Amino acid sequence: MPVLLCSGALGVTLSGTVSVNQTSATATEAKTNATNSARRQILYNVLSQYSDKTALKELLDKSSSDDLMNIISSTSVANEQISADSYSANITMDIDNVAAKKLLNDNDVQNWIPLTETSEKFTASIVVANGIPDWAEIKRIARSGNVEIETQSMSGRQIVVKLPLNYRTKFTAAVHEAGWKYSDDEGVLHIWK
Repeated sequence: MPVLLCSGALGVTLSGTVSVNQTSATATEAKTNATNSARRQILYNVLSQYSDKTALKELLDKSSSDDLMNIISSTSVANEQISADSYSANITMDIDNVAAKKLLNDNDVQNWIPLTETSEKFTASIVVANGIPDWAEIKRIARSGNVEIETQSMSGRQIVVKLPLNYRTKFTAAVHEAGWKYSDDEGVLHIWK
C-alpha cells in the first residue's frame, strides 16, 4: 500500500494506491464496494501521517462514502479485472488537501495537513540536554532533508524552532531513528533525548 507525497510548484500532493479484490452478488456491487473500501484505506494511510490516528479512524468509520468522495480530487485505476461477481484493481487516489483539512477541522480531528509547500510551518520545542552536540545533531537531521531550521528562541537547554509543515512526518521519523523521543501537544512537536 504505497503512499505518495509529491511536491511541486503548487504545493504538496497527497496520494495513495491500494490493491483491492472484492466479491459480491454482482460485478457492479463488487466494484462499488471495492472503490469505497479503497477510498477509506487510502484516506487513512495518507492522512494518518498528518493527524491524530485514533480520531481519524473514528471519523472515517462514521463518515458516509459520499462525504469521503468529496475529498478525493482524482482517481485512476490500473490492472482492472472484472468477472460476474468479483472486481480487482490497483486504485490510486489524489486527496484534495483543503477539503481534507476542512473535514478534519470540522470534526475536531487534530491535524497538520500541508496546504502549500512553503507557507505553513509547524513549531517544535527541542530539549538539548547535551547542549551544542545535541543541537548540532538536530540541525544535521534537518539539513539531511534539505530543510533549514528557523530558530524562534533559545532558553537554557530548550530551543523553539519552526520547520516547513510538509517536512513534519519525515523530520519526526528522522529524529526518532536517531534515538530522540517525541510527543505532540496540540500541534507542537516536543523532542528530547
